[in-house]
Amino acid sequence: MQSKPICYDDIDSSIEFIKSIGSIAVLDTQEIDNMESQNNNFYGDIFIKINAYEMLEKADALLKFKIILINGSCDQIFLLKHKDKISEFLDKGGILLVFCAMYINWLDTPSLYIPSQIPIKSRMIHTCYHQITNGVKDYDITYRRGVCGFFSRGYITPPKNATIILKDSQDKCVAYIDKNSTNGVILHTAGADLFGYGLFEQSTAKRMGLNLIKWLENELKGNNNE
Repeated sequence: MQSKPICYDDIDSSIEFIKSIGSIAVLDTQEIDNMESQNNNFYGDIFIKINAYEMLEKADALLKFKIILINGSCDQIFLLKHKDKISEFLDKGGILLVFCAMYINWLDTPSLYIPSQIPIKSRMIHTCYHQITNGVKDYDITYRRGVCGFFSRGYITPPKNATIILKDSQDKCVAYIDKNSTNGVILHTAGADLFGYGLFEQSTAKRMGLNLIKWLENELKGNNNE
């Protein structure tokens, strides 16, 4: 059961707050704009692209940022090479958003991507009670222009005591929040971009990105227990 949808009247102030502490740093290795959310001003230029090949070679590479985002096109072999830098970022209390389908353990987690065996047309994505999924309809995540499968075609194994925020019709985890494995916070999805999905459609799916902004603000201010 969901509570009433969040009011977004103050979303601009939330965006400005996140930008004031360094924005959301997207580790980029492809030099292409493949995330829908980065290709428009819906989020008020809240993202900054960082050349991962250059940044991760430096000492204390990521510690100037509070929020790091790993998207689906990032070079995971390179991330594995610099696994210690990511661990250091989390040890210092950083927030890591993992929106890629992990196929190698560049992060200390059991959460490698597992393709679902459910036929695409039969697989539903379900929201779990959480601020990030508040006001989001299961149908709007599962279907895009009437077709299934765009959001995620697999699942991940959550760490012990993680908070599951999305799951599929076989009760497999599609997204979780982990505040226990490190000194930081990990939000990990099975390859789904919570900022970009449904962004250009008239559906409740786009609320996830706005809710995520509010959640990040609360986390940074120490106001969130979820």
